[in-house]
Amino acid sequence: MAPARTSPNGGNSTAASEPIAAWIAEAPGESGELRYGPVPADEGSLRLLGQLTGKRVLLLGSGRGALPVLAAQRGAKVICVEPDEDLLTQARVSCAEAGLNLEMYQRDFAELASVRADTVDIVLSVLELAGVADLTRVFRQVHRVLHPEAPLVFSLPHPTRAVATGANLPLPWMHNGHHGIDHGHSIEAVFTALIRTGFRVDNLLELRDAGANPFPAVLLLRARRLGAHPGGT
Repeated sequence: MAPARTSPNGGNSTAASEPIAAWIAEAPGESGELRYGPVPADEGSLRLLGQLTGKRVLLLGSGRGALPVLAAQRGAKVICVEPDEDLLTQARVSCAEAGLNLEMYQRDFAELASVRADTVDIVLSVLELAGVADLTRVFRQVHRVLHPEAPLVFSLPHPTRAVATGANLPLPWMHNGHHGIDHGHSIEAVFTALIRTGFRVDNLLELRDAGANPFPAVLLLRARRLGAHPGGT
């Protein structure tokens, strides 16, 4: 695959021929803001998370470490789950270099038994849920650990981008020595999984990159945990 390029706004972006999900294997530049993918919009402009100081934040995915470092530097008490051993190793190095000692575990995103119920203030995931075939299983565990009305904020590669390019789904990718898969979750499938597991969506954004592609690059949602634990699927 082609190497990563720099977008006109100064941030890193995957090359046009690469799946958006491959951005998690990048080492995003020091933008100073939490980013939801290879797009200009970031948390500084979108403000979906609110104040992080003192909040217990569960990250589903570490990338190379930029996300846990930024969250911790903003005062969050970070717990990070990452299934990719190599990415997690690099993230731990990034955290150590920043003088941070965070809770970081190599495990599947649905394996959250070590996190007590109703103890997490925010769950955040940037693009990594693209590699999960069964979102319902993950969302059910996320619902269990969140406080009532607490948010789950996550981004996914926008499904229209892959469809527009004629890509076959699921779409495997390899970049910077890492590999993964984009299951191409449709907006309908994401909403259905959230509703079935007891969430209410209060924000949906379609983010475009800095290029000329007319189709959105990233789907970004914020959903809040409803009070009762769902009994079925």
